Amino acid sequence: MLRTRMILVDGLPGSGKSTTAEYIARELERRGFASRLLREREPDHPLNVGGELHPSGSTTGVQMFAAYTTTAFIAESLARWNAFVAEADGSTLVNVLESYPFQNAVRVLSQMDADPVMVAAYLASVEEKAAALGSVLIYLDPGDAERMVRAIAEQRGPAWTEYMIAVITECPYASARGLRGMDGAIAIMRAYKRLLDESVARCPFPKLLLSDCHRRWPDCHARILEFLDLPPHAGLAETAE
Repeated sequence: MLRTRMILVDGLPGSGKSTTAEYIARELERRGFASRLLREREPDHPLNVGGELHPSGSTTGVQMFAAYTTTAFIAESLARWNAFVAEADGSTLVNVLESYPFQNAVRVLSQMDADPVMVAAYLASVEEKAAALGSVLIYLDPGDAERMVRAIAEQRGPAWTEYMIAVITECPYASARGLRGMDGAIAIMRAYKRLLDESVARCPFPKLLLSDCHRRWPDCHARILEFLDLPPHAGLAETAE
């Protein structure tokens, strides 16, 4: 039976985080578990530093990078985590968080050209706070970063590709290295993928690593239900009979 109040769903852009988080929230509700789904970008998201300035959705982050230092970002993020965990600890809701703890924080810090040692220390603090909720991690690994970027660009077309390049490259990390265009975006995503792999490996939570889910969603869904120890809901049981 489910023993967590925090299910973290993370991975690179386009890896299936939204689809997976929505699936989990839906399956929790079908089994009678009250849940709260927090997508990557929500109005008044309790964890997104900078509020509407936070780089997600259609916001590139240029304004936030101009307004925040890495120290200020980390201080606000940890304060938000403190408040979030305190509120969640007094509730029976199961929180399903898309794009945390990595995409909406470690990714942004890497774009801000933060010291990797500082990022690792920040992440350890977040994990210590989130542990109070019995957190578990579901990580969607798309494999090679370049292949993933090019595949999504081909699938979603020129307008989305232009936006994606802006989101990735309009940041201090890219400016300091002269990284521009598609090649620059790929170089940044490769560096971020290495940081992400290291962060996932260090993460102390029970974790499920999934790959190639776009090709085999039924199998990934079955593994998720098994990992979360979710029982069959009544409808499934009746169908089986």
